[in-house]
Amino acid sequence: MLAGLVLVTGILAAPHTCGRPCQIAIAAEGITVVESKASHSFAQQVTFTLQATSDAEITKVYLFFRATGEERTEAAAVTIESGPRIEARHVHELRRAPLPPFATVTFWWRIEDSAGASVTTETQQFQYTDNRFPWEQLSANGLTVHWIDGEGDPIFGQAALDIVQASVEEIHAELGGTVPESIHVYIYDTQPNLDGAMVLTGREWVSGQAHPELGVVLVAIPSEAGYTSRMERYIPHEITHLLVYQAVAPISYRYVPEWLDEGLATAHERLPTPEYAMAIEEAHAQGQLLPLKDLCVPFSPDPHTAFLAYAQSSSVVQFIRERYGAQGIRALIGAYADGASCGGGVQGALHVSLNGLETAWRASLEPQAPWRALVDQVGIWVGLWLLSLLVAVPMIGRLRRR
Repeated sequence: MLAGLVLVTGILAAPHTCGRPCQIAIAAEGITVVESKASHSFAQQVTFTLQATSDAEITKVYLFFRATGEERTEAAAVTIESGPRIEARHVHELRRAPLPPFATVTFWWRIEDSAGASVTTETQQFQYTDNRFPWEQLSANGLTVHWIDGEGDPIFGQAALDIVQASVEEIHAELGGTVPESIHVYIYDTQPNLDGAMVLTGREWVSGQAHPELGVVLVAIPSEAGYTSRMERYIPHEITHLLVYQAVAPISYRYVPEWLDEGLATAHERLPTPEYAMAIEEAHAQGQLLPLKDLCVPFSPDPHTAFLAYAQSSSVVQFIRERYGAQGIRALIGAYADGASCGGGVQGALHVSLNGLETAWRASLEPQAPWRALVDQVGIWVGLWLLSLLVAVPMIGRLRRR
């Protein structure tokens, strides 16, 4: 998804995507663009260069660029030596002004000469990837997995792609909405390498994270024995965030409570975390469950509290699924898409207050008496047996009277 761009007067064409430095040739009003390109060194700098000619002296060059997900268009007046042929170069220091990792960056130029002619070039694009590493990739149906060359083989890549495809289908079936045209999953070989990428771009990191506005998931999964299990846990979790974002639309994603967003993501992990149930049982027994209203906002950075928050969120979502079904989940998504508050969304979608939902969920955690569990299991059969007695007793009475 690329935000709208404001262009100065001139020629505008469809964006031209370049995986490597691009060369274009445009002529307008005596000005000819010979070459325009961009290259980057991840977390260090982006270098934009331009070559252009004109019948008159070229006197001014401006550069504009914008990364997907950013609200602001960067602009720079590029210093040049005036003349009928110029070479312009602008270096954007990423350590001073980072770009979102793995974003699509769109850029264009405006050129003016002494005769009053001007031209705005067609827009071009490049992917701001972590080019500290060489990447392999595998794609299908708009879904692409990337892994570091030499840190996995095609079997590794196919396993990841299969999980991505299955996850998208399953999560979309519950949430509804639309699926992004493309989803990219980047798999780092180690957590330190992934953490390093985030530190270099001025971002904090956990085990994985989705950039919903970019359609990108980043995870750390070594290609050692057991990698499939880690894929089944991390990849569906992060893809859920992408599809929740898509379902509520970008402008409303901020209204989605953390307990719902993380609860759905955790509940969709294809390999459950048994420690979550243990954490809830222990906190419940000790009277230390977290209030649901406290989980409307980002979770505490304290590891123990955060772990319990994830566990409770997943449990609450499972409870909503069981009591209200998929329509309850979709109703919540719809309410928050309309900008509802944390409690207002629950009231509007489930017709119960946030406190009421929490009370019902907590009650579901109470151990059932043995007789109650038996009734729950065989209740329908007992009911049928009693119904048969109600029918049979009058018939027996009539037979005796005969």
